[in-house]
Amino acid sequence: MVTKKAKPRRLLTSKRGLRNQDHAKMNVCILGNALVVQRRNDQKVISRVLVKAQQKWDKLVTIAKQCSPFLKPALAKLVSK
Repeated sequence: MVTKKAKPRRLLTSKRGLRNQDHAKMNVCILGNALVVQRRNDQKVISRVLVKAQQKWDKLVTIAKQCSPFLKPALAKLVSK
């Protein structure tokens, strides 16, 4: 029985094999896909919203720490008399 060495599969973007890939064609294939571009844009928006929400939360926490604590209702009645 004789076995032959199998040829490696070529990628669509490679000219002379796996080590000589055409990166410009790869970028066109990947970035040209509308769904990939849309997903990348969605991820950018999500990350920006998360950063803004974290900043607002941190600001709210610092304001809450600066406020004086509320008096308990029983103590408030005694103080007002």
